[in-house]
Amino acid sequence: MEVKDSPEERKEKAGFKASAEALFFSKRFNDLMAGLSIASSCTFLMLAILKFLRIVDVPFSIHDMIVACILSGTSIYGFYQYFRSRYVWAIDNIFPDFVRDLAEYRRAGMTFTKAIFTSAKGNYGPLTSHIRRMARQISWGASVQEAMEDFARRIGTPLVRRIVSLINEASRSGGSIADVLMAAANDAREYQFLKRERKGSISSYVIVVYVCCLVFLAITILLIKEFIPKFSGGAFAGLSGIIGAGSPIEAREMEVIYFYAVIVQSIGSGIVAGVFEDGRIESGVKHAFLLSVIAWLIYRIAVPDIFV
Repeated sequence: MEVKDSPEERKEKAGFKASAEALFFSKRFNDLMAGLSIASSCTFLMLAILKFLRIVDVPFSIHDMIVACILSGTSIYGFYQYFRSRYVWAIDNIFPDFVRDLAEYRRAGMTFTKAIFTSAKGNYGPLTSHIRRMARQISWGASVQEAMEDFARRIGTPLVRRIVSLINEASRSGGSIADVLMAAANDAREYQFLKRERKGSISSYVIVVYVCCLVFLAITILLIKEFIPKFSGGAFAGLSGIIGAGSPIEAREMEVIYFYAVIVQSIGSGIVAGVFEDGRIESGVKHAFLLSVIAWLIYRIAVPDIFV
């Protein structure tokens, strides 16, 4: 059974509520961020194409605009996902305290409903508004199980869904709710501890990804500064014959090839770093942005003639 919202909640949904809940748990806002990323990327890509076709003249090189296309696409959505993951992490950290307090109230003789109403008066950081909404739903006639299920659906983190499912099953079966709540709180706390341990141990792999990407960047700069200038035109002509090019490859073209190789490496390494970090590709978008910025800035300083 779907839980009906109170009149206050229906008013909030009628307009846009600029809260953390609206920003981070709204599919519409998530789609908006993805759409803005795609739109900004397409805008810079279109400008680069128009400049290449000599239709428009902008005071930036084609390579600058292609990099801007990549950076705009990765920055908007990447950092939205970064702040969302921090907010979710804060909720998962405080959730065991909420469950433990429910267990203490139950052991003190309160009913489950009274325990939720009492908890709604406390401060649980980013979880407070969700708990108060759950208490309002119960006061408007929803059962505790329905309000808890809606609570888990709105937050949507695996930890909250699992613990709420366990609590509701115990409530239906008629067991000792206080003992189940305390066991659930300990389980949630252990789950968060294991996540912190995993994140700490895996951070070294993220550092390795960054180091490998920076080493590749340094090697390409070294090749451009020391190796390519020593090539004669004949050597580049031989290379062009190997790859099937119709005319000899110039030094500047080799520099551009190295530059885009570094950009592709930065994007791929960033995605890998995000998967290492928490198993989500979305988390890699911010790493792709940071590595691409570093690569672009270093090439801008070390090989400025590419962007002329």
